[in-house]
Amino acid sequence: MFTKTFFSTIAVAALFAASASAICPGYRFGVSLTSNNGPWQVFDNACNIVHQVDAKNPCTAGVFGCNSAQTSPTALHLNGQNYACNADPNPESCNGKSIQVCCN
Repeated sequence: MFTKTFFSTIAVAALFAASASAICPGYRFGVSLTSNNGPWQVFDNACNIVHQVDAKNPCTAGVFGCNSAQTSPTALHLNGQNYACNADPNPESCNGKSIQVCCN
């Protein structure tokens, strides 16, 4: 009985691990950009929120370096580190939020 339960638990854990997918392959972070007043969210590859900016224009909040139009991040400044950001070529999402930018 114990062996059957143990192996069932292992099989379920393996199934969940196999179904998990990372965002922004080759990058450390993905950014979800909103079209209104925020929040703009920074996710790690496992879709955990690592930072959130509640601002109408997060380009002026100090966390992001942005393009000249101040509409899209080109850099992420997080925990004393600077990361370059590029548009995400893949249709990805975290927690229902579309990822538009990847940073590394």
